[in-house]
Amino acid sequence: MSSDDELFWRLFALIQVLPELPPKQVISWLGGDKAPSASLGWLEGLSISQLEATYPGDADCMTFARWQQVSACLHGELPEHLSVVPPTHRPAQIQAAFASQDGLNIDGHFGQCRLFFIYGFDENGYWLTGLRRFAAVAGQEDNETRARLVHDCQLLFCEAIGGPAAARLIRYNIHPMKVTAGTTIESQCQSVLQMLTSSLPPWLARRLGRDNPLEQRVF
Repeated sequence: MSSDDELFWRLFALIQVLPELPPKQVISWLGGDKAPSASLGWLEGLSISQLEATYPGDADCMTFARWQQVSACLHGELPEHLSVVPPTHRPAQIQAAFASQDGLNIDGHFGQCRLFFIYGFDENGYWLTGLRRFAAVAGQEDNETRARLVHDCQLLFCEAIGGPAAARLIRYNIHPMKVTAGTTIESQCQSVLQMLTSSLPPWLARRLGRDNPLEQRVF
């Protein structure tokens, strides 16, 4: 992950910690509009006492615990749903990408979503292996770039996807899956884990080079 990506995800986490403030107001409060070039050093150099003095919201809502969360985000200690376990720490049997706007719900249209949360799975559980963002020029929609962004996944979950985009993913050996509105990443991860620990669908068993129990049955 580049330093620019790291900066983005820290700010993303901070905005989630302070939902009462519009994102632009959070950036302005941090002084991002005055910084000639925002950097990790700039973010980590912000003091809590300074931020407390200029906080633009209701100060009574900012408890000690919430200020601790703010400090953690500034220094890269992200909440659990944004904390990545590198592949070198825990190899995955399969990986799934989730198109999501907040890292909690599967609420992205593949052709429009700019954020993808990559989860690894083995028979013992699942974990976040990557945070990836589609950095495009305003107004540009590029399904090819999005497909390359999740090229190492076997599954992709989204709320909606067009036919041509789905075909493009399949050419990358990624199986696109549409979910109903309101589906959470957590619940879908549980479903994938259950599938992984029982009988895999034939197409996924072949892709993973596993034996398929269904092929052993005699009808």
